[in-house]
Amino acid sequence: MDIARLIESSFSEAVKALAMGTSPGALARARERAFVKTLSANLEAVFNADDQRVFAAWRRGNAPDFGANQLLCDIAVCRVEAGVTAERKPEDFLYVSAALLAIEVDFSREWRSALYAVNRLNCAAARTKLLIAGSPSMGAERLLRTLRIPASASVDQFCLALVPHPADWDDEIGAPQVWRLSDGGWQALT
Repeated sequence: MDIARLIESSFSEAVKALAMGTSPGALARARERAFVKTLSANLEAVFNADDQRVFAAWRRGNAPDFGANQLLCDIAVCRVEAGVTAERKPEDFLYVSAALLAIEVDFSREWRSALYAVNRLNCAAARTKLLIAGSPSMGAERLLRTLRIPASASVDQFCLALVPHPADWDDEIGAPQVWRLSDGGWQALT
């Protein structure tokens, strides 16, 4: 899976989506929701095997089998397997057998909010972790330096995508920037 291409295509589609709000804040939240929905749909296209599921707040269809549409992170891609109860009248069920990808989306412009999202990702069991954050007011370089050590605490693959804030989408906006933590430093993927 090419994370950078996935982020770029989801962002491009979300910017073109019709999102409405009665205030600037409501419009930004609607745009963020459009981005997360688009990203979830694009993930479903990538992880489309019968033994894989995408869990997210705005994805429907998981609650009957798993009790919720969203698990611990904003978006989680999981491997699922089937089991059978040990009851007198056996029933089939599905369960999560492995977390493949954990994603937190945080469009706050504050470094502390991004750090809290890293903390949540560090608790996740997924092999790949992705933080999608709004482009910070402090600049990308300072945020990368701030998050390098906390993200390094994860023994798995950790990626960071900085996406223009939804409130700025009417202005001249740049493209998302994506990095992967490698050997204790950030390696640009875009």
